[in-house]
Amino acid sequence: RRVQGVVALHNGVMTTTSVDVVFPVLHGKNGEDGTVQGLLELAGIPFVGCHSLSSAICMDKDIAHILAASSGVLTPRSVTVYQNTEPDNIIAAVESLGFPLYVKPAKAGSSIGITKAYRTADLVQGIENAFRHDNKVVIEENVAGFEVGCAVLGNGDVIVGEVDEIELSHGFFNYTEKYSLETSRIHVPARVEQGMAEKIKETAIHLYRVLGCRGFARVDMFVTPSNEIVFNEVNTIPGFTAKSRYPTMLRAAGISYQELLDTLIFLAMEAD
Repeated sequence: RRVQGVVALHNGVMTTTSVDVVFPVLHGKNGEDGTVQGLLELAGIPFVGCHSLSSAICMDKDIAHILAASSGVLTPRSVTVYQNTEPDNIIAAVESLGFPLYVKPAKAGSSIGITKAYRTADLVQGIENAFRHDNKVVIEENVAGFEVGCAVLGNGDVIVGEVDEIELSHGFFNYTEKYSLETSRIHVPARVEQGMAEKIKETAIHLYRVLGCRGFARVDMFVTPSNEIVFNEVNTIPGFTAKSRYPTMLRAAGISYQELLDTLIFLAMEAD
């Protein structure tokens, strides 16, 4: 008979644990890149969040940017390189982007392996560091302005939370800052005009649908000094403690943490 759950074999004894729904809260590789999602899909177990395809697409900054750009959303100018690319060719390819540059593993989470390069030596070192985490590296131009995020919730019909804004005193929103906020602040709602907030929300919903998301995701973008919106990335499993950005944005829109959890579980169990 069909078992919706976990089957374990220990000392020759097989046990089964029934599972109604899974809520993955795993960041990075093997957590939000479609691998766990694919396993759950094969097992026929409902789960919260994006399916394997959209999880994999959103995890890959190179592919996500190509799809976003093809749908009409601005993205940072960038160069994608692989491990067999000659350093001199990389330096020549990124010359038009100017410094500073961001060097990122294409498929890593929580800003792990990212370097902000101010000169060629930083760039070379940053590429070496990024390749420790991935076999593909994205080198992006620095986008002037500030970063905003938008929490999107839903499958077919979606709702969004209040837009938030990251205020940095220096550097960039790296691993340490994401989890400590030592020198940065998060403003909810973002300090933008109402019209800009609505435009950010519309862009977030558009990207959520273009990239095939379901359940929930946090869409991160930049707002430039000329009020252009530039896509950064989609987090298909955003931070989810009661104090994390995603629940905070929805709480500001009137959705409590408990209500959010209930909604996500119901969305997971909806037929696609």
